[in-house]
Formats: sequence, structure tokens, C-alpha cells
Amino acid sequence: MKSAVCILLGSMLMFAGCNRAPQRTSQSSNSKVTADNYPNLMARAQELMDAVAQKNYAKIVDLTYPKVIEVGGGREKLLAATTDEVKSMEAEGVVIISSKTSPPSQILHDADAIFAVVPVTTKVKATGGTFQTEGSLIGISSDGGANWTFVDATGKDQTELKMVLPNLDKLNIPPEKAPVKIAG
Repeated sequence: MKSAVCILLGSMLMFAGCNRAPQRTSQSSNSKVTADNYPNLMARAQELMDAVAQKNYAKIVDLTYPKVIEVGGGREKLLAATTDEVKSMEAEGVVIISSKTSPPSQILHDADAIFAVVPVTTKVKATGGTFQTEGSLIGISSDGGANWTFVDATGKDQTELKMVLPNLDKLNIPPEKAPVKIAG
């Protein structure tokens, strides 16, 4: 269950003990021209980040890629595990202040789905100060871009992500960056 929660809330959990391995480094493709064809992508990605900041766990799970929910044991189990994990993090002094999405660095049409790599910048208050993290969401749409669900790719080792995204090798996931302290 911890693995599914790590996949769901990777950028937040960077401070809370999920096992992390460095991601592979690769160049991002320029797809800003086609990003305009999918206005729901950015709206849904920001909706997810807002839900994380507002602790709206049900909305977080609603916007999560169904295979992550399946790996997590179903909606109710993942919802309970996510709630418990966030409460545990808060007990350790870790709180999300804000999260902001940026235009996708890659859009990939593959088989019956569209995949997009969406950069995310998150500000987190933790013991020792306020930190900024940079991560990525992978957006998946199986209906031509009308609806999107997400996997948090921040700090995941490739084995974790391949459990839910077998075609991961076709995506250019930016390498993980260490959190940067921005305030005392």
C-alpha cells in the first residue's frame, strides 16, 4: 500500500520517507504547440495540485490514474492510506503550502491514450524551514484529451512507475532535483 501512496503523492512524500531512487536523465521534447490542443490537461493538473494543498483526499483519488487505485487496493483503501500518510507527515511537521503546474514538457500519443509530462513546483513547510520542490505529473487521457487522470512521477524509481505505466520508457521524465530551502 505504501508504494501506491508514494506513486500518488510523490512530491509531498519526498519529506516523509518513501524510498526514492534517482530518475534517469533525458531531454524533454518541445510539445508546447500541441499542449494548446488539450486545455483540460492543465486545468485538471492544477485541480489535482489544489486538492493536495486543500487536503481534499477524495478529489485527489478521483484525479488519480485508475491503475494506481487498483495497485492501492481500490478507492477506499487508497483514500484511507492517503489520509493516514498525510496526517503522519503533518505530525512530523510537513505541510504543503502551494503547488503550481507548468505547461507540459512532453505530449505523447501512444496506442489508445495520450500521455503528458507536466512539471509541478511545490512549496512545503517542514522542520527546518520552507522548501521548494520540482517534480512531474504524468497525465493520461484515454478519450482524446477530454478527461485526464494523473500519476505523480516525482522521485519514483522506474520499477514503481512501470507497475502502472508499462510504456514509461517512451516518456522523458525530468531527473529528480533536491528540495531547495527558500525560507528559514
